[in-house]
Order: sequence, then C-alpha cells, then structure tokens
Amino acid sequence: MKRVKWILFFYFLLATCSIFAWNIGSKGRSTGPAFHTTYFLTPNNQSFTIHATAFLGKWIDSICQPEALLDMGQDELKTGNYVDLDAFALRSRVGMGYTCMTINYFYRQKATETFALFSDGVNYVGSYPYTSEVSIL
Repeated sequence: MKRVKWILFFYFLLATCSIFAWNIGSKGRSTGPAFHTTYFLTPNNQSFTIHATAFLGKWIDSICQPEALLDMGQDELKTGNYVDLDAFALRSRVGMGYTCMTINYFYRQKATETFALFSDGVNYVGSYPYTSEVSIL
C-alpha cells in the first residue's frame, strides 16, 4: 500500500510538471495580456523540444544585469510557432521592478534574446522590441 502511494505521488509530480510548460507564455495566444512575442525558426521546419530559462534584471551600463532566474519549462516548437509572453503570469511568478529580460532557449545550441521591459507600476505593459525572431539550431 505504501508503494502505491509513492507511485501515485510520482505520477502526480510528472503531471504537475507538464502542466507548467512555458509557465509565462504560450504558443499562439496568451491567456492574459501579451507583452512580448517571439517567432521561431527550426531546421527543416521540424518540431523540437525546447527548454527555456529567463533572467530578469535591470539595465546597468547598457547591459541587462540579472537579478532573478525563472525556469520557463519546455515545449514542442517548430517553424512558424509564435510564443506570447503573458504579463499577468510574469508578475505573479517574479513580481515587479525589473527593466529587462534575457531568455535562453536550449536545444543543441543556446539561442538568446534580450529585451527591455516596461511597466505601469502595476503590471508589465510592453517590451522593446515587442517582437523577435529566434533560430533554433
């Protein structure tokens, strides 16, 4: 009986981890207001499992100095997929007060994008640039 409980707990953890894939963004449309959109290019237009981590920080001497780390999870992406980042989800995960964000996408090589964050004091409202394109190799 004890072993069954551990097995059920393990499957619960696996299900929970898969629910939070791209925890601050989603393919196509975000559930809250989108503040940044990324377009993806992949080799031969095939689908790959991409893992992403985000560093949030402040601009200091024209460099985004990281202060917080957010593991965004992993998702299946292919050429033509758009990922919209959700302002409400970001605020609930890391809070307010950051002025820049660097996202690292990992497949075989690391692809990076950095953008400025804008807020109205209550929520993140935009980024510069608002859209970007990432090539996964």
